[in-house]
Amino acid sequence: ICVTGLAILMGVPVAILTSVFLSRYCPKKFYGICKSGINLMAGIPSIVYGFFGLVVIVPLMAQLTGKNGNTMLTASILLAVMILPTVVGVTESAITSVPESYYEASLGLGATHSQSVFFAVVPAAKSGILAGIVLGIGRAIGETMAVLMVTGNAAVIPHTILEPLRTIPATIAAELGEAPAGGAHYEALFLLGVVLFFISLLINFTVEAVSARKR
Repeated sequence: ICVTGLAILMGVPVAILTSVFLSRYCPKKFYGICKSGINLMAGIPSIVYGFFGLVVIVPLMAQLTGKNGNTMLTASILLAVMILPTVVGVTESAITSVPESYYEASLGLGATHSQSVFFAVVPAAKSGILAGIVLGIGRAIGETMAVLMVTGNAAVIPHTILEPLRTIPATIAAELGEAPAGGAHYEALFLLGVVLFFISLLINFTVEAVSARKR
């Protein structure tokens, strides 16, 4: 939950601003290039992201902090990058689908271009933006191999974001092959999967409840 929460805090604002730029600010001749780059990011396998994090982000974090680079913060940064194309794809579509009359009416009332975009168009697309955030949470909370490669694979509960750890999906992936079917170890891993399922379910229900209250 901590790794996913940090990833959402870092990745969602960047994703929303990127979506606004693509839909309302990006010149047409650059739009295709930017959109292709985001689609390319979405198609990169998670193991490649993990290798990138291991080779680039982990040494960089070790240099900046003076400690081991395999930490919770490293995993969150990597996940923030990984969820960008998912959130951007849904959010941009939501912003683009807002009727142009909202933007024109805002301009007619004397608002600037930026004020019309951020205070009229973006709030009108909040349901789509929220859907994109939920999809990003789903991508982040279930990520396995990339997180396993950059967190240090330490079966401990960290007290700061600069300590190694092991997430639930990484634990299942790392230990399931060694657990004898039907044994206590296997059942414990199966229970971890159930816990992960209910965490995802709780997050989705919470978002739906908040969205319904806003409506």
